[in-house]
Order: sequence, then structure tokens, then C-alpha cells
Amino acid sequence: MKYPLFVVLGLAATPLYAGTGSSASGTNFTSGPSGNHTALFSADHNPAMNNFMVREEETYRFNFGPAFSYGIELGDVGNFADDLDDLIDIIDDPDSTDESPSDVLERFNSVLENMGEHGYIKNTINVRAPILPLFYKSDRFGGTFSVDFSLDATIGARVLDDELKYDQDKDYLTNTAIYLKSGIEKRLSFGYGRELWSYNDMGKLYGGARLDISNMELSKQVMPLQMLDGRDISDVMTDEYDKNLVSTTAMSVDIGVVWDADFYRLGLTLADINSPSFDYGAVGVNCDEREPGSTEQSACYATEYFIEVKGDLKAYETHTKHARATVDGALHIGNKWWLTSALDLAAYDDPVGFENQWFHLAASYETGGFWLPSLRSGYQVNLTGSETSSLNVGATFFKMLNFDIEYGLESVEVDGSTGPRRLGFALSLTEHF
Repeated sequence: MKYPLFVVLGLAATPLYAGTGSSASGTNFTSGPSGNHTALFSADHNPAMNNFMVREEETYRFNFGPAFSYGIELGDVGNFADDLDDLIDIIDDPDSTDESPSDVLERFNSVLENMGEHGYIKNTINVRAPILPLFYKSDRFGGTFSVDFSLDATIGARVLDDELKYDQDKDYLTNTAIYLKSGIEKRLSFGYGRELWSYNDMGKLYGGARLDISNMELSKQVMPLQMLDGRDISDVMTDEYDKNLVSTTAMSVDIGVVWDADFYRLGLTLADINSPSFDYGAVGVNCDEREPGSTEQSACYATEYFIEVKGDLKAYETHTKHARATVDGALHIGNKWWLTSALDLAAYDDPVGFENQWFHLAASYETGGFWLPSLRSGYQVNLTGSETSSLNVGATFFKMLNFDIEYGLESVEVDGSTGPRRLGFALSLTEHF
């Protein structure tokens, strides 16, 4: 099976260096946002986990090397990208098909309606730099400080469908367009965690807080198929994702608590409790001020059509990171097994408008040895929005090299064969302890 958008990985990764504070890094790609003290990136999700990141006899800990992950998700429409590419070619050159005009109209008007309702492609790219996160345990302040820096990118495309027509000049005409949204976030974080309370031998309560300073560049664009000049949708995404970007900087606060006992751990995280907002670039406005007859003016009028006539878009839009809560738990079985789980308590939108509410369940086997790899497997499902699910497996080699893969449980037809709607991988170099 062919995924035409894998080209986005190679082309987009270079200019973006994208990682994310909200996407999973390292072993968390499989185990999810749970309180696993063997995973350095566990404190990404709950700042109270700072307290478990540095051994008792040590003062600091940091990330060894870079961490990288990539994921793709396809809507529930078979041959989504291929059908779009075929239509783009036919609009660009009506003689490129042997089908009659009536057959073309019948085929694509049905396809376009389905694409408009279910078709989309979303790419996420995640890169973390070496050294960070850095944790420092201070006896003077009775807790553990952290500093981190992350970058992330999400690129999504869907179809704004409209009727395909065939005119007297033997041309195919349609207002159908590609709606492309992208978000690039740079985040600097400062955290602190400490023990709050101890109850006999039953367990200890830890707390933590984190200040995030985020710069987010958001873009949205409408590109009519008739203006793509035969370019494939994958080329459009890699060429156009960074146009019409608007940059906004805001601060947010995360807080978390962890109850830690001998054989289990429970956590609660409240993220973005002040609900920071970030602006998109405006679309479909001041079209008359564009150069008459230019591509930009034509695209602006097409956007205006989907705003004012069809009501599918808003000219001005803001992405708000609404406050959200996540609960998680971990169960230690024997000396080597960990069972972990996490659940978002409410739905939230990502930077490109896709709805998310995730449940994670995972098991990890920690060998503790240098030559025998530690193993893990996990299941995750989006309880809203796309309602997709996937299985993840991963291994840690030589106590530092982590490799994880994700394979979706729902399938879609692409290029004549069947494959998963979700697919991804993660690679990182972190100390396993």
C-alpha cells in the first residue's frame, strides 16, 4: 500500500524541527501520558513527576540525545488522495481521461460529497533536542526543578466540496477546494515538583506546577482545485503549510499531583488552566484589494464563497487551549512489570481543529539489563472526533535507544490495497532507569 503523504515527513521535518509538548515523546509514544518513573518524558504530562526523574543519590538528570516521532491519520474515505489527484489532473487537462463527461460527473460528484464529509489527512511531526528536559534536585528548596524546550507541528487538510460541472467549452469547473490548516508551536517550560504529604507507610502525595511560554504560528488557507496546476495534494501540503502564518505568544500554567505507594501510582493533571488563545491568519477578507486577476485574488474570492455562501468557514478564527484534566494510573507487578493507563476527562481541539479525547492502556516489561531489551505494548483510542484506535509496540535497547511503532486498527483503501488509517513511529535516545 502507498501513503502518498510520507513525502511530507522528509520535506517538512527539515524546516520545522517539530516536536510537541502535547504529543508523545520517547517511550510515552506507547505507554501514554502515565506516571511511569522509568520514562524521562513522563514529566512532560504531569509536573508532579519531576520528583521521580532524579535518583535519590543524584542531583540532576537530562535527556541523552534527540527524540523524533511522526504520525499520519487518514479519514474514512478510500483512495482519498488518489481520487483528489485524479480530479486535479482532469480539471487541469480534460483530455487526460478516457471517461465520458457524464461518467466523470457521476463519479466525482459522489466522491466529492463523501470527501467533504469524511475525507481528511493529518500529519504530526515531533522532534526534541538533546539535553532537554533537564531536571535538578535541590535539597535547599526541597524539590526538583525542570527546564524544557519543545517544538511541534501539525498539518491537516480536508476538502471543501462543491458540485463539479462540465461547460460548453468542454472544461470541468468546480469551486471544490483544499482547506489546509497548520500549527507550529515553540514552547519553553519551567517546572517544579515536591513531596506534599506522607501518610504512614501507605504512600506519599507529590505535587508540581509548570509555567509554559508558548509561541504558536497558525495558518489556514483555501486552495481551489482549479488553481493547483496539476500539483498532487502531498505537494500542496509540503509547499503551502507555512503561508499566511500568524504568530502569537502566550503563557499557560499546568499543575499536577501524584499519589505514590509501594505497588501503584495515581495521578491527576490540569493542563492550560488559564486557557491561552492563539490567532489564525485571516482568510477571505479584503479580496478587492488584491491584484486584479491574480491567483491570490481568485483564491480569496473562492474562500469568500465558502464563508458567506456555504457557511463552512470563518474569516477570523482563534485556537484556544482550553483547560483540560487527565487522570492516570500505574500498577507495579513484581519487579519487572508495569501496567499503565491514562484518560482525558473531556474533549479538546488540536491546533488544526481535530477533536481529541484519548484513552491509553499499556504494559511494560523492564528487564533492567544492558543486553536484553525492555519491551512494551499499548492500546489507544480517541473517544471522540475520528474515533480511531491503534496498537503500539516498542523496545528499549542497551538501556537508552527507544524505538516504538503505531499501527491503526481501522483500515482504509489506498492505491488499490488496504492499510491502517493511523500509522506512526518514534525514535529516541534517553537514559532508562
